[in-house]
Amino acid sequence: MKGGRHHFIFQVIAWAVWTASILIAAPVSLHRQWLTIPTAHVEVLAGAAAIGSVFAELFMIKSLLVFDPKVPVENTSAPTSPRYKSSRLPKPLASTAVVAMGLLWATMGGGMLLATEFLANTTTKQLYFVVSAVCILIGATTTHGLGGQLRYASAKEVGSEISQRWRFFQPFQGGVMFAATQALGWALFSSSLISVIYLISSAARGMAYCIRCWVFATGSAMLASQLFLGVSIWMFKDDIRSGIKAVQQPKATAAAAAARSSIWIPILMMYLPVHIFFTALFATFAVLPAAYASAIWIGGCLVYYLSTIFGEPEHTGKREWPAFKDWFAMNLQPALNAWMGTVEVVYDGKVPLDPSKKYVFGYAPHGLFPIGGPYMPLLPDFRRLFPNIHPTPLVASVLFFTPIIRDFVSWCGVRQVARRTFIRALRERNSVILVPGGQAELIHTGRLFTNKEFVIYPKHKGFVRLAAQHGASLVPVLAFGELDTLRNFVDLPAVQAWTYKKLGFPVPYLVVGRWGMTPFPSKTPLKFIVGAPIAPPDIPLGGEVSQEQVASMHKEFYESIERMYHKYQPTFPAYKDVKLVMAYS
Repeated sequence: MKGGRHHFIFQVIAWAVWTASILIAAPVSLHRQWLTIPTAHVEVLAGAAAIGSVFAELFMIKSLLVFDPKVPVENTSAPTSPRYKSSRLPKPLASTAVVAMGLLWATMGGGMLLATEFLANTTTKQLYFVVSAVCILIGATTTHGLGGQLRYASAKEVGSEISQRWRFFQPFQGGVMFAATQALGWALFSSSLISVIYLISSAARGMAYCIRCWVFATGSAMLASQLFLGVSIWMFKDDIRSGIKAVQQPKATAAAAAARSSIWIPILMMYLPVHIFFTALFATFAVLPAAYASAIWIGGCLVYYLSTIFGEPEHTGKREWPAFKDWFAMNLQPALNAWMGTVEVVYDGKVPLDPSKKYVFGYAPHGLFPIGGPYMPLLPDFRRLFPNIHPTPLVASVLFFTPIIRDFVSWCGVRQVARRTFIRALRERNSVILVPGGQAELIHTGRLFTNKEFVIYPKHKGFVRLAAQHGASLVPVLAFGELDTLRNFVDLPAVQAWTYKKLGFPVPYLVVGRWGMTPFPSKTPLKFIVGAPIAPPDIPLGGEVSQEQVASMHKEFYESIERMYHKYQPTFPAYKDVKLVMAYS
């Protein structure tokens, strides 16, 4: 009952599991002498006893690592026995031991998965799969929770205001590298756990298609998740390390840490997911044989997409994460200010937008990465100008096919641009924002650099018809500076136009920005002009809209875009000599 609460819990678990292992092993030791047990049962009992004994030993080690006799350091009258001289091992050594245990657990889980290939009994296979899932679950929580706790234990010596440096759940804290390695570690952990569940169901149904591929991919994901979680422990930015100084200036330290995160994390989230995905893809095939690499990616992607596809989140917004969206909105402005220089949203209308009415925000032009399309509604200036209007961003479907970025945009409430999604979002949120020019407009972005032309592609009219049918006003939005943030490294407009028509996406497509060859945006100010709303024709909701009515709204919309360009061009020095071009061909 001594040594602290955690020591007691781990001791109880260790002795309970050890006792259970002894009881399970007893029938196996008596097999063929005193008892007759089916071979399949012997396999199950022997495996359970062996794994249980290892579990018991690991929990016992954990209990020793957290042992705390609660002897005050300043108490000079304390016993001099070595067991009272320190409450636990040195922090780096203790956390390293915990990370090693986590890897051992992952190795055991992967080993049990591989062993299922030699098991004929379905029940035994399922049991091995379940125990494998338990291994990765205990391993991940041990590495992250106990490893971090031991390395960044409470700092009583620097004052009571800082009693805890490490928390099990601390999203987007601890620095960029910590957040990145944590994200990768937990993503791989989730994938491996879902994959094990799939293996259990496959075994129950008697389906054994490519089980070896699944087992290898799952075991690799287990080990990789432990490695990333273990590395993240050392990446954690502990702002309390400054000791007494941190106690004296806790608010300044927290503000500085928040400022650093707000500058880096949103930019990394917006611009790096695609590059991380393709880097991991090529690295896997470079390191592993093609057969193994293919198995890992096919199995992993299948599990990943199956776990995020239910409920059609790209159409319904079911994966929207309000807490994440609020956090991102809070940090987006500082990030863009640091990277771009200035970010400004201006309302060109005279009458405030009525939140009881419906609006379709049409954003132009479509840059290589349109920041304003999905993220402008999150900016503080936009929320200040339109406090009760929250348009749902509609973006190209390709974003929902790319791993990592599909999660990011889904959490932000972004949906796919499609007719049924448009109608649903308009009904639920009263407003949407989309880029009418689409990828046909994206092809012309290079003309800003080669010909000093600001190109708008005004041929699409579908958004106008839908807005009119559902009684929504059109709101033109013009973006200054966004075309300058990135450029296509291979600018071949004719080829890209042809591939867009044939494939639905322009190829080649390799964006570069700051420092020549990086995907980060170049430093340039951003200015978003929101125009006055264009009222829809007076027709019954859902009724037919004539071609003349569509053409009238369409013409007024692009005339407003053109008028705003010429009005605000003098206020944007970078576009002093840039000519506006309406590309009807």
